[in-house]
Amino acid sequence: MNVRVLSASYIGVDPYLVEVEVDISAALPMFSIVGLGDTAIAESRFRIKTALKNCGFSMFPRRIVVNLSPAGIRKEGVQFDLPIALGLMLTMGFLTDKNKIIDNYLIIGELSLDGHVRSIKGTINTMILAKEKKYKGIILPIDNYREASIIKGVKIIPVRTLNDVENFIKNNKIIDLPPEETFLPPPYEVDFSDVKGQVQGKRGLEIAAAGGHNILLIGSPGSGKSMLAKRIITIMPPMTEKEIIECTKVHSVAGELNSKKPIINVRPFRSPHHTSSSVSIIGGGTKIMPGEISLASSGGVLFLDEFPEFSRTLLESLRQPLEDGIVSITRAMYRVEFPSKFLLIAAANPCKCGFLYEKDRCTCSQHEVNQYMRKLSGPILDRIDLHIEMRRLSEEELTGIPDGETSEIIRKRVENARKRQEERNGEGALNAYLGQKEMRKYCTIADEDKDYFKKAIKMLEVSARGYDKILKVARTIADLNNDENIQREHLLEAMSFRRK
Repeated sequence: MNVRVLSASYIGVDPYLVEVEVDISAALPMFSIVGLGDTAIAESRFRIKTALKNCGFSMFPRRIVVNLSPAGIRKEGVQFDLPIALGLMLTMGFLTDKNKIIDNYLIIGELSLDGHVRSIKGTINTMILAKEKKYKGIILPIDNYREASIIKGVKIIPVRTLNDVENFIKNNKIIDLPPEETFLPPPYEVDFSDVKGQVQGKRGLEIAAAGGHNILLIGSPGSGKSMLAKRIITIMPPMTEKEIIECTKVHSVAGELNSKKPIINVRPFRSPHHTSSSVSIIGGGTKIMPGEISLASSGGVLFLDEFPEFSRTLLESLRQPLEDGIVSITRAMYRVEFPSKFLLIAAANPCKCGFLYEKDRCTCSQHEVNQYMRKLSGPILDRIDLHIEMRRLSEEELTGIPDGETSEIIRKRVENARKRQEERNGEGALNAYLGQKEMRKYCTIADEDKDYFKKAIKMLEVSARGYDKILKVARTIADLNNDENIQREHLLEAMSFRRK
C-alpha cells in the first residue's frame, strides 16, 4: 500500500513542496528513507517508531520505504518526522482519511520519543508556500503557531501530540488555539538626547536613516561612535508588514525564533565582533545558513565596530552584497540566495593608537597612519555614502547637560522623508537604492549648479559610483527639508560627507 503526504522544505529562504511517499509491503522487515536526506532525516525512523509505540500504535514487522520527492534535491532538517509518521499510520490502517485531509494540508513537525510534536525552523516559509499553492491549511507544532499566524489566508492546525493529529483527521477536532496576543515592540532604553555634542554625527545618522545610506564613523576612542550607532534604530520608522515577514523568514531559517520572540517586529541591530569568520558574516557553511548581513536585512542595521580590524577577505566579501542587496552562495549541486539589503554602520579609529585628531597625543608616524587606513580598500570606501570624522568632546561639552533633540523628534523627520520617497519612488524604494533611470528623473540639479558641482567632484577625486552617491544623499537631504528639487545647499552638505 502506498500513501502520499504533503510537506515542505526550503533552499535558502525559498520554500518548495516535498511529497512524502510511504510504501509498506510484506517482506523482510526494514525501514529505509530515500531522497537525499541528511543525517537528521536518516535518524528519524528511530524517533518515529518509538513515538508511534508510545502513542498506542504498535507497528507490525513490514518492509517500509519512504521517498522524499523531488529525490534529486538534498534535504535537511527534522520537519519530515510528522508527515512520515502520519503516512505510516495511514498505510498500516491505524487511521483513515475520509475527509481527504492529506490532499489539502501541508504537514511539518519534529517528533519526540513520547509522541509530542516539537517546534521546527522555517515555519513561515512553509506558510508562504501553502498560500502560494492555494492549499487549505497547514498542520504544525503549537510552538510555531505565533510565527505562522502572521501569514493570513491559510488555516492553521496546531498540534501538541500525534494523537492531536489523529483527532483532527478522524473527527475534525482541533485543540484550543493559543489566545490572541499582540507583540508590541518594546520601548527603547536609549535615546539620541543622551548624546552630548557630535552635531555632525547626529546629522549623518539622520540622513542615513532617512535614505538607507551606508555610513562610516571615524574618530578618536571615546568620541561616541558606538553610542551613536546603537541609537540609530530609535530614529527609524516602525517596521512595515512586508519587512516583518521578510525579516522573520530569515530569522526562522536561522533558528533564532522562540516562544518569547516568535516574530521579528523590531528592526534588527546586528553587531558581530571583529574576530567573526567570513561564513558567520556573509553566510554559508557546510549546511548553508544566512549570515549576519542577511539577519540584518529587510530594514535592519549591521554595525561593524573596529572596521579595519575585520579581515581583509571579509571586508572585500561585502562589496557584492552592498551593491546588489543579495548574497549568492554557490555549491556543487545548488545555488542559494539570501537577502542582504541592510544599512551598514562602520566605526573606525583614524590610526593605530586612535588619537590622530589629537596631535598632542598621537604616537603614530604618517607611514603607520597610511598603513592602518590602507586596510580599508578604495572599493569598500566607495560603497559607503557618508564619511564622518568625530573628535573627542571638549571639557565644556563633556561636563554640560545634554540638550540635543530626542529620538522621537528626529524620527518624525525621518518618517516624513521616507513617506516622500515612497510616494515618488514606490513602496520601500529608498534613495540609496535608486537606479540610473530613477536618478535621471529625481536627482536633477539646476544648470547654474552644474559647473560648481563639476569643480567640486574634480577636487574630491570622486569616482562614478561616488558621484551617484553624492546625488542620492543630496536627494535625501532635500526630502528631509521638504524640498521638491535638489538645491546647492543640499549638494554642499552631501559633498561634506565625502572624504578625499
